[in-house]
Amino acid sequence: MENLPQICVDTTDAFITTERFGTREEVIRWIKEVGIDNKVTVIISRSDTETGKRWRSNKLIFGCDKGGKHKITDSGTQSASKKCGCPFKIRSTPVKDGFGWKIVVKCGLHNHGLPDRLEGHSFIGRLTTDEKQHVADLAKRHVPPRHILLFLQDRYPENVTRITQVYKHKSVIQKEIRGPSSEIQHLFKLIEDAGYVYWSRKKDDSEVVREIFWAHPDSVKLLNIFPIVLVMDSTYKTNKYRQPLFEIVGMTSTDLTFAVAFAYMESEQTENFCWVLEKLKELFVKKDMCPQVILTDRDLALMKAIEIVFPRSINLLYRFHINKNVGAKCKQHVVNDLQKTIDTLWMEVVWASDEVEYGQRLHQLEQACVDYSGFINYVKYTWLTPHRHRFVGAWINRVLHLGNTTTNRVESAHWKLKQMLGNSIGNMVKCWEAMNNNLRLQLGNIRASFQKSFYEVEHTYVSTFYGYLRGSVSRAALRRIAEELLRVDYVGTNRQICGCTLRTSYGLPCACELGRYTLGGIPIPIDVVHVHWRKLTMEVKLEVGEDDGSEVDMTSAIDELWRRFRSLDVIGKRALKSRVCEVAYPTMTPLCPPPEKLKTKGGVKKKGKKPEEYDVYRDPSYHESYIEDVVNVESDGNCGFRVIASLHGYGEDGWPMVRRELGLEIIDKDRSTLYDKLFSNRLSEVRESLMIESFGSQPPEKWLSLPDMGYLIANRYNVVLVCLGNPCISFR
Repeated sequence: MENLPQICVDTTDAFITTERFGTREEVIRWIKEVGIDNKVTVIISRSDTETGKRWRSNKLIFGCDKGGKHKITDSGTQSASKKCGCPFKIRSTPVKDGFGWKIVVKCGLHNHGLPDRLEGHSFIGRLTTDEKQHVADLAKRHVPPRHILLFLQDRYPENVTRITQVYKHKSVIQKEIRGPSSEIQHLFKLIEDAGYVYWSRKKDDSEVVREIFWAHPDSVKLLNIFPIVLVMDSTYKTNKYRQPLFEIVGMTSTDLTFAVAFAYMESEQTENFCWVLEKLKELFVKKDMCPQVILTDRDLALMKAIEIVFPRSINLLYRFHINKNVGAKCKQHVVNDLQKTIDTLWMEVVWASDEVEYGQRLHQLEQACVDYSGFINYVKYTWLTPHRHRFVGAWINRVLHLGNTTTNRVESAHWKLKQMLGNSIGNMVKCWEAMNNNLRLQLGNIRASFQKSFYEVEHTYVSTFYGYLRGSVSRAALRRIAEELLRVDYVGTNRQICGCTLRTSYGLPCACELGRYTLGGIPIPIDVVHVHWRKLTMEVKLEVGEDDGSEVDMTSAIDELWRRFRSLDVIGKRALKSRVCEVAYPTMTPLCPPPEKLKTKGGVKKKGKKPEEYDVYRDPSYHESYIEDVVNVESDGNCGFRVIASLHGYGEDGWPMVRRELGLEIIDKDRSTLYDKLFSNRLSEVRESLMIESFGSQPPEKWLSLPDMGYLIANRYNVVLVCLGNPCISFR
């Protein structure tokens, strides 16, 4: 070591000054700024303040951050130190005449080299007060740390902070906000402050939370205003405990989705679902109120729970998942040449308009599958025999489902929530904050949509034919009526040709009704529109009926509680008081989150026979993968539209419907400004590409082209469309 060359850097001249400083803070600021300019990290080695006692005087001793000696420890962890005994030393004291502070350089030498840049230095990279405030504001808005760091670097070019400092300060902020409270205590405080309705329960003989259910107060209002259809589904990877999140959503008169409630569950078994649905039932103001239709996937445990809690509700199944499962089973059992034919026959069974047509279509499917008993048995005994009334058109067209036959609504809600969450390793507090922020945005959009329907009139509906409906029903209902009006030319007033699906499934006048009003020159009466579409406000007060008033009166319960309390001995009073305090002071709850990662799925992962007494067994899911399917459609100039039709559940031959719906999308008044900006002077060209003269092969100018059609598809069907190629393009 003695033979190593000695490094000596002299910075004396940089720190010599005759300037007098008014306060010690000015001294500290000046010395640190000079140090940074000369690539020297200056720290306060010692300081003292005069108190009137002996040996106490005002002084500041500055040194280099590499001063002092490195202490070697026997710990097994890797460690490092900047200390190398640097002799650099500056002393600052008040001048003798009592005005200002002076600076004296005792030693300006360093026994080490100075860096070219200060990036990565822990001391220089500390956040200033202003920077800390920016971090706090951006973290509150869920801005990722990497973007916070980029913002600081743009705002303060001299900033050399590392991302580690941002993470550390975020952690400090979270600890300061929570204080000494536990995670569940802090969660309950946030829920209470926001006015949420919530319930929780714990595991037997422990304080570990089992399930938590919460609903926003405005969501409760919307549920009681629009109770007809609810869509339910579980999603995963939202929290570090791996608990499944059960989300319940509804639909407003303006065709927007609103979150009704959320629940974190221990597992997905019938008993868990029953508890959640019982809490959902308590959100209805009137005891006899319940959803008319509940849409779910084929989760046997959830379906069983719905039968128990909501026996009067109709439980429909998602068509999309059923079609995917049947398609996957077809590929397993049927030869390639017949797969497309059988897929088409299956879609005809699903879309059959009445029971007679259903029987005919099913017979055709059975004839085509005469050599594939495994497939036809799967279709009949897994889906059609037990569940045809839940997804086949012949039955569900009689149900007021308001157009909800797929998972798009709830899965879109899942996606938006996960976008707000950012990752799947957050605790329950972070999850609640994300849900609350998402709800605030959602409720703002819903209120705006009500105002649009109430005040704005689209040019299409200025005729007297819509006179009674303008401003009284939602624009979403008017659009559906306008689309149905196009069928009047070939339906007339014939009920058999019409089918009256819009009347039975949407509660809106169908083509044959509109034909009668047209022939008679009568405006559409307001009474023929279901009341669901006529509700254009959520600013209503929830009032209980006369028979339900006793449920919110606690007088007798409080009197009984006092009577019991007075009759108990000291130990009994303590126990009763403890139980009452858990209700009265939820932020003091002893509940704690799950201590370990839980098994989230109640179902069986591997293929095989359903275990006895296992109420959550599902058919092996073919749609829970990154690439769900590869569809090879017919190449006739309509192939792009065939793909969209197939993936959306219409079947490949439903491509004309996709062209028509995209044509309606591009003329949608709500998005006219958007498409004017996107397509500019090409708007008419894009519209023309959707219009065809025949159903045969189409020329190149009629093909589905990207990126033009990507925007229309993403907006119309509320999906994320990804085009794989070079480059890859996403539309959302």
